[in-house]
Amino acid sequence: MNSSFRLSVNIFALAASIFFYSCGSKSENGQAETSGSPVKITQPQKMNLTEYITLNANTIFLKKEIVRATFQGFIEKIYKNIGDQISNGDLLLELKTKESAANANIQTPSGDKIFKGTIQIRANSNGVLTELNYNAGDFVSDGEQIAVISNPSSLRINLNVPYQYTNKININTPCEVFLPNGKVVNASIQKIIPKVDPAAQTQTYIIEMKQSENLPENLNVNARIPLRTVKDAIVLPKSAVLTNETLDKFWIMKLIDETTAFRVDVTKGIENDSFVQITKPELQLTDRIIVDGAFGLPDTAKVVIGK
Repeated sequence: MNSSFRLSVNIFALAASIFFYSCGSKSENGQAETSGSPVKITQPQKMNLTEYITLNANTIFLKKEIVRATFQGFIEKIYKNIGDQISNGDLLLELKTKESAANANIQTPSGDKIFKGTIQIRANSNGVLTELNYNAGDFVSDGEQIAVISNPSSLRINLNVPYQYTNKININTPCEVFLPNGKVVNASIQKIIPKVDPAAQTQTYIIEMKQSENLPENLNVNARIPLRTVKDAIVLPKSAVLTNETLDKFWIMKLIDETTAFRVDVTKGIENDSFVQITKPELQLTDRIIVDGAFGLPDTAKVVIGK
């Protein structure tokens, strides 16, 4: 009984060993066939690459008429409303002196005419009434602003540029204006104001759009301006260039065969939203570079190229 039992145990152990060895071999073989991180690759391209800067801006009207009270008194009547189209000479409102308002019978000689204490204020320009600061019956002081007439044809874009970029942006530099509704309008730099904001250290640029747009004042927009262009630059997609946490070192993962990639430190040139110029080392257009899946890979890594 003991011999038979011992023989059975040995046979069972031998069978189990063969089974597990067989399974382990298949697993190892299967792993060997599929080992490596899945990646996608790209190749360097040669193109003219332009670097842009995108800044916040806002719409302004350069031409405005400030309508002021010519003496102190009460607003007797207002003839226009905000949003009305105004022509030069249009009657805007009437002012009445406080003396005349107190006594309607007061009359003052004025040359060949009798001044009855009421004066008409008319527009001196064409445009749209964009501000009306008082209502009928309100008291205003001499010289106080009552209304504003804006000329829509003087619509421009007001852009504040960080001073370190001002030597790269000149009058007539082309740019693009991105409106909140998704529309993109071609424009150019029209004026440069020789004054720097003391707190923000920005200089004001005035942008003129190439086509007329019916826009309100103080609308927030974005302006994209080209800073420089490099011809025949060797570029890679931005996702192919990796960096460290301090953003002072850059590298790519380059394939040396079908299953092995190694790290190559690079020096960047200019870049835009899609591509980065690689200035060092000199890449060949036939090089294969990992564009997806390189994050976290060691300096030398086994990879599986996907489609």
